[in-house]
Amino acid sequence: MDNNDIYQVSEKLRQESRSMYNRLRSIDADAQFVTHVSEMLTEYPVIANERCGVWYVDPQLAHSDTVYFKSTDGHTNNWKFSLRRANTHIFPILAQYNGCILVDSTRKGKRMPDSFSRTIPIWCAVWNTAVKILRNTEWDCKLYTPPRVVSESENSHMSKLVPVFADMLLKSGIDVRELTKGMKKPVRPIWITRDHRLTIPPDFTDAEFCPIVCVSASSTQDCSDGFMYVQGAADDHELWAGKLTPQLFWKYKEQLLGDKNTMEIVDQVVSINRDVQMSGGVSFIKNTNLAVGGQMATSVPGFDAVISCGERMDSSEKHLCLSIHDSKKGQTEMATAIPLALQFVEPFMRNNSRILVCCAQGTNLSVSIALAILTKYTDDNGQFQVNERNVITKQMIQNRLLWITTSHAKANPQRAMLKQVNRHFMDYAIN
Repeated sequence: MDNNDIYQVSEKLRQESRSMYNRLRSIDADAQFVTHVSEMLTEYPVIANERCGVWYVDPQLAHSDTVYFKSTDGHTNNWKFSLRRANTHIFPILAQYNGCILVDSTRKGKRMPDSFSRTIPIWCAVWNTAVKILRNTEWDCKLYTPPRVVSESENSHMSKLVPVFADMLLKSGIDVRELTKGMKKPVRPIWITRDHRLTIPPDFTDAEFCPIVCVSASSTQDCSDGFMYVQGAADDHELWAGKLTPQLFWKYKEQLLGDKNTMEIVDQVVSINRDVQMSGGVSFIKNTNLAVGGQMATSVPGFDAVISCGERMDSSEKHLCLSIHDSKKGQTEMATAIPLALQFVEPFMRNNSRILVCCAQGTNLSVSIALAILTKYTDDNGQFQVNERNVITKQMIQNRLLWITTSHAKANPQRAMLKQVNRHFMDYAIN
């Protein structure tokens, strides 16, 4: 066998190992570990970290809310505290349960994702620092990171940024005092990976902190049992899952895992559920009558006007359909759609009518259109006001985006779509 033959065999094995069947079997195996941890810590709700983590949590087990802590915010020498991903909606949950379990995964070669080892520790330290400043009291603000994952040197560099991020948070317009009024203890990350063999439930009852238990679902070891195990199998699902969603996976799990001809079953499942309405929940933005949600429909009870973004549908006097692809192709379509949306919605905004902007998931396209509407037609208090381009600033757009992300927990607009909103009103991009 020559080198070319060896390469072809190796490539075939690599592709087979990443097949849909092996990925779904791997997700199922990892999800069993998540369920095991949740059974050990029954007092805490299980919350998936978008987007990968949603695949690993049984819907019957999952809290209705999700969080979005992005790994890139924790990349070495590029540490961030993102106001767009402030995850403010988690505080009522922490106040109610005095802790929670977060679920995510990572690809081969790492024990846990950067979202767990760095992004969440930074988030905890920043919020703790802000609380200490506001309350002027003793409050643990230390940056806690997993010692075998983050070096002391890196922890030191990250720690120096915490006061800067806390100051940014306190000046952002987010009502930190109101959001954290239910916090009795500092928040602190705790990590559980597949390397842990949990036989005795951890007890945080008398702990001096409110635990955020970060469960990294995938194993660094080969967990194959009749299939080829893929660590972090759910990662980048848009590249391998097609139209299969986590919801459909869990609904048809037995069928999908029972036959290696997975693609055929996926096609059948997607076809059967083609007309099923996706829902990302509906949230009113700040104190406006503008709502964002994940229900695709031409009319919705309780709303005077609907703007739907995504697949083409017929428009009417009270319904505007914007055909925008949730992909790179959609960038140009978004640029065309923004002025259409602004023209359609103006009379409804003037009359303080109830308006729903929706897309299939309620996370990206609808959020971007809603941002353009708020930028154009609201003052700093959310009341109707027509803003001409010469008065619209970068800070104004960022503030309106903050209204959306703090009001609608699932908001996760793509940077490319936000740039189109920004370009509609000015010539430079959001940083």
